[in-house]
Amino acid sequence: MITKAITILALLVLAAPVMAQQPEWSLVTDRDDIRVYRQHDDQSRLKTFRGVGVVEVTDFNAIGALMDDYDAVASFMHMVSEIRDLKRHSPYQRDVYVTTRLPWPVNDRDAPLRVTFYQEDDFDLVMPFVLKEELFPEQDGYVRMPQMEGYYRFSPLEPGKVEVTIEVVLDPGGVLPAWLANIILRDIPYFSLRRLRRVITQPRFQGIAHGYYQMPPHWQQPGKEEVASVSGENRGPSTPR
Repeated sequence: MITKAITILALLVLAAPVMAQQPEWSLVTDRDDIRVYRQHDDQSRLKTFRGVGVVEVTDFNAIGALMDDYDAVASFMHMVSEIRDLKRHSPYQRDVYVTTRLPWPVNDRDAPLRVTFYQEDDFDLVMPFVLKEELFPEQDGYVRMPQMEGYYRFSPLEPGKVEVTIEVVLDPGGVLPAWLANIILRDIPYFSLRRLRRVITQPRFQGIAHGYYQMPPHWQQPGKEEVASVSGENRGPSTPR
């Protein structure tokens, strides 16, 4: 018993410096029912932001239909100029090439990403993405981001409402003044969530039976069969909220 207690204490002591190095989330924007947080200091190359907002979604299947349409995703993601389909391995894994449109005098950035998809037991839809340098060569006119990872999370609330979280950790690469980086990282999640509210209601995304995730039971209308399903073997590890 004493040995076990000493072991636990030693592990806590070793973990303490790591835990202390994790900066707290700080709120930078709270308007239009959208909250934007950041988790970095101005001296760090890594920039971390998170946007959270409630979006009206009348058809839960519209989420998959929208996220399958890369042109539509680029249209609501602030400062993204293009999302190019490189390879779609399955609905649960796809490779894309992303380019940005940043304000002058900042050079545009690019990043090849591997995007995965899974549904959790509480019916949240999660789309993690991570930089995969080898997927696409560097292009003239763009600064390749050395690091980029994050996720989209769609958490169903009462029928017709979904809480959407966009979180990104990135190293923008190149020369980017801290003050300008902070403005960009504040605006990206805020304006992306605002535009998402408009785009996801478009008729072309409604009533599409794509068949790779489940609708929450409390969203289903009596007398209507569920049109989407997902196998548990396709679910990935839980992504932090």
